[in-house]
Amino acid sequence: MWSGPGHTGGLRVDSQHDIASHARADKAQASERWYALAVHARQERAAATGLSQRGFEVFLPTRCERRLWSDRVQRMTLALFPGYLFLRTGLTAARRVEILRVRQVYDLVGRTPGHPDIARHVSESEIESLKQLLRSERELHAEDHLVRGAEVLVCHGPLRGVRGALVSEPGGHKRLAVQIPLLGRSVRTWLSRDDILETHAIRAG
Repeated sequence: MWSGPGHTGGLRVDSQHDIASHARADKAQASERWYALAVHARQERAAATGLSQRGFEVFLPTRCERRLWSDRVQRMTLALFPGYLFLRTGLTAARRVEILRVRQVYDLVGRTPGHPDIARHVSESEIESLKQLLRSERELHAEDHLVRGAEVLVCHGPLRGVRGALVSEPGGHKRLAVQIPLLGRSVRTWLSRDDILETHAIRAG
């Protein structure tokens, strides 16, 4: 599924159009952006450590889970999105090679086949909203799908600055879902009276 680009022998001569296209791609990828990485199951922390040791800025969102055993209660720290983490870099072909040298990593999510230095990025606002959600220390529920709801911005309260979808649940309860479309995943949390929302149109950052 996460295969690298194929290798063919022979000499390739790029046209002026190809050279210009590559130059534009290099310039576009020169700025640092957030990318999602697919990693081996239950190897998220090891992958994050390996990438950090190579000088990359890594964001591994986690959640705490309590597991009951016959003689004790164990608290475990688990990846919020199993099999994925986020990395910030100015993506180039050389950087991708360096990323893939960490053995727990499969590849970048949303990479363009045949172009090792081009991949879809995760917006800054999505990452910042996710970080703020984690800092709030509220109970989180990760979903393996996106949800429908009015797009809102929290402008007051512990979740101030968070952008997400407002979800109505049975009983009149309201939840806020931060979504990562590239992964097709979302994270929900409850809303309190202190959370004041703006529901005007919001552009992705």
